[in-house]
Amino acid sequence: MRGARAPRTVDRGVAFEVRAARPDERGEVSALVREMIPGVDADARLHWLYERNPGGTARTWIAYERGEAAGCTSYFPFRLVLDGAPVLGALGGDGFVRPRFRRRGLGGLLHDAARRDMHALGIGCMYGAPGAMNVTPLKHGGSREIGHVARWARPLRATALGLPSPLDPVVSALLRPKRARAHLTPMLRDDPRVDQIWRTTAAELRLGAMRDAAFYTWRFLDAPAQRQRAYVIVRSGSAGPRSDGQPIAACALEPMHGGRTLRVVDLVASSGAWPDALVAIARHAADTTARVLDIKLLALDGRRRAMWRAGFFERDSKPFLVVIPQRGDRRFLDPTRWFYGGADSDLDTFA
Repeated sequence: MRGARAPRTVDRGVAFEVRAARPDERGEVSALVREMIPGVDADARLHWLYERNPGGTARTWIAYERGEAAGCTSYFPFRLVLDGAPVLGALGGDGFVRPRFRRRGLGGLLHDAARRDMHALGIGCMYGAPGAMNVTPLKHGGSREIGHVARWARPLRATALGLPSPLDPVVSALLRPKRARAHLTPMLRDDPRVDQIWRTTAAELRLGAMRDAAFYTWRFLDAPAQRQRAYVIVRSGSAGPRSDGQPIAACALEPMHGGRTLRVVDLVASSGAWPDALVAIARHAADTTARVLDIKLLALDGRRRAMWRAGFFERDSKPFLVVIPQRGDRRFLDPTRWFYGGADSDLDTFA
């Protein structure tokens, strides 16, 4: 969290100082995060997301007016693979302007300062599907909308189809996968099976975050909220349906809406293993109280994967934004390259 001072002037003749935050301003950043996310343990969030991220320490930009902290935004470095080569990207997050400083262009100034520093920080792109209130400031800061992230939903019970609940036993039996050639097992810390899965998957991806064992351990097993549970999906061995077999996928699941929805937070698998992984997750979900199983993917990616074959249908969506430095690598702006999932988020719970 370091950088030179960069005073900026916006409307009404008021001068804001917008610059990279220093290490001794951790308390100011923590206070802003607490205001932004009421009830959050800000120190735990900073320890996990800002300081322990395997992609690197977070980069934060902070704004002051007459010595008072007015707002901030952060980049959380993520290790990416681009056409087989490792590169550094970042998620944008924790963008917040205190209410009394809003409607004066400060959000745009913060994002502009972050983009200005990207090249010096070695960050090839910042990407994500931000909340509605951050879309306009991000676009003013140079982000481009290159696609949409869609929610793909699979009904599990009668009520999810708008049918009376007494029909649940019949409908649930019809919707439950008859056969699953794989099953879910809890993921271990630094699980070597995840590295094995990632090596197979990475060979196919044109652009996406590295989802190796170090990433999954940090992103899910070490997350403060402990609501998103990580699993390895194993193809059943010849000795029986629950015997040890070949690991084919890694995933993370989170119950939402009082258990009515089971969210597939993330799923990593080779294209050939993707159908079996979805069926295994659907069968697992059928044994819970969930009425709906859903997952968020880029709309183009979900269509390419023919999600409907596993009973998933495209629902609501939100913009997917990418920003690159001046004269940056334009491959980051190609929506057909991207793999994006729920692990590409600074949130450790969606509930």
